[in-house]
Amino acid sequence: MFGTAEPRLGSLDAAWTRRAAAVRESVDPGRLERLLRMLPAPRVRWQRPEVMADVDAMVLDAFTSTGWPARLRRFEVSPGQPGVNVVAVREGSSPDAVVVVAHHDTVPGTGGADDNGSGVVALMELARLLAPLPLRNSVVLAAVDHEEIGFLGARRLVAELVAERRVVAAVVCEMLAYTSAAPGSQLLPAGIGALYRGQVAKLRANALRGDFTAIVYRRSAQALATCLAECLAHLAGPGAVLPLRAPTDLPVLGPVLSRTLPFARDFARSDHVPFWDASLPAIQLTDTANFRNPHYHCASDLPDTLDYQRLADVVAAIALTVERLAGATPP
Repeated sequence: MFGTAEPRLGSLDAAWTRRAAAVRESVDPGRLERLLRMLPAPRVRWQRPEVMADVDAMVLDAFTSTGWPARLRRFEVSPGQPGVNVVAVREGSSPDAVVVVAHHDTVPGTGGADDNGSGVVALMELARLLAPLPLRNSVVLAAVDHEEIGFLGARRLVAELVAERRVVAAVVCEMLAYTSAAPGSQLLPAGIGALYRGQVAKLRANALRGDFTAIVYRRSAQALATCLAECLAHLAGPGAVLPLRAPTDLPVLGPVLSRTLPFARDFARSDHVPFWDASLPAIQLTDTANFRNPHYHCASDLPDTLDYQRLADVVAAIALTVERLAGATPP
């Protein structure tokens, strides 16, 4: 009715079905958990620069050890206040790039497992999965700094990318691994059912269980959102994914809704925003943060609370999406 209906999902063809099985089999949930447990927390550069230096080195090693050219891209937030993005680039036959981003900082005092250790671990695993593939488009993996104080690392990354190459797609990983099968574990912002009738009806039919991954997108990235949704639905089932077009992107209503609907701001709380501000096709992947995870921005956001099977499904789906969009031919 308002342009918020879910996009129609297709099925993977035989070649990509075989490839999906192979990729998912190679993603070990136990390895993801071990990697996440190695990440120290809290990760706040202005508070514990030595911890962040260790995290920078850990992510950089995960990139370079799998053959990715990577480096620390330093910037200044303000005089004397540094930021560091860890950026790996695999050049394809075209400089046009598919980008995958996750922030590696946390809120002070928090455990940082879901927010956003889950996204950082996804980047590290993607480096391993994508390393051996011949790709037409280039691929950029980036752990960005200072998301929690205004997407500052992502803003710097976007400015650099725009100067270097065309971004054909960007996937922003923001809290990927908290699920709950308990009825009523998924909260909804007040009034969201008026716009997203089909999606909310589906959630209520599932007793509001917090067991799906949301994909937030604008029309410019609908093909990207659909591709990733198809991959995740194939791997984890059709109920495991919920595409949501940002309310501020809706025709005619968008500018009005951005001023009048309180929940509109919930679609603009992560590193996809700088990509949108630069008119780049980007999506956000999220487990919906405080609308599900009771440990959001708490010291209790710890590795023991996470669903590593779901994290493995999401990582495999991202890898397949990058392969499809970057021009790989399934083996």
